[in-house]
Amino acid sequence: MENGNIIERGGFLDSLYDHWKSIREETIAELGGREACHIVDFHGNNWIDIVRWISSVYDKQQQMNIVSFQFSRLFKEINWLQFLFHAGNYETSYRNLRYVLELMCQAYYIHIHYPELSLDEQSEKVGKMEEKTYGWRLINHVLCNLFGKTTGQTQIQFKPLWNELNRHSHPSTRQMDLIAREDFASLVTDSFNVNLANSLLKTTDEVFDIVYAIMLMKYPRAIKVVLEYQYLYEWEERLSNTLSVLRREE
Repeated sequence: MENGNIIERGGFLDSLYDHWKSIREETIAELGGREACHIVDFHGNNWIDIVRWISSVYDKQQQMNIVSFQFSRLFKEINWLQFLFHAGNYETSYRNLRYVLELMCQAYYIHIHYPELSLDEQSEKVGKMEEKTYGWRLINHVLCNLFGKTTGQTQIQFKPLWNELNRHSHPSTRQMDLIAREDFASLVTDSFNVNLANSLLKTTDEVFDIVYAIMLMKYPRAIKVVLEYQYLYEWEERLSNTLSVLRREE
């Protein structure tokens, strides 16, 4: 590759970065700093706090399992979700959220059925089960166990969320129609749209609401510490399922 081409492509990337910066500035101007940075401020800090709370009552060996291992990977995912949100790339954000939800449900499924295995052994079980137990079958099984609900109840409460994530994860005329109605240009370029942005923030909360519930069910001794959290009131509006776990274990 000639050096000139490298330089030209670097210039193209610089213009792309400038474009994303302008979308970020518009996002902050339209939503306000608190909502515009909600993903990293709220969920990034929750991730840090949950790790700290669990570590205060469980030693390192007790945290050597697939649930903790997969949760440790989510801080990077949260940062990328915030970046994609600021870049106006809402469709990719939904695909990442689907990955996060299935990742954590898969880990909790292994915990339910093989709690005594080592991390390496649990990882081997993932390889054996992932071709047979995945998608809504996996999600539904975990949610029934997590929240003590019937299959029908989880279908009513959580299947719309799963459908929303899948609508953006697979080629879908419904997804294209939705985006085109709101902002046709965003089908071919990144751009800010207030309705799409607010919908994504709501879906992000719904996914991490399940993730946090998984962590607290895996580590119930941490619940007492969580209940002392001075900003727990911030969870009232956004994390109803996590709060139901907390109150059930009080």
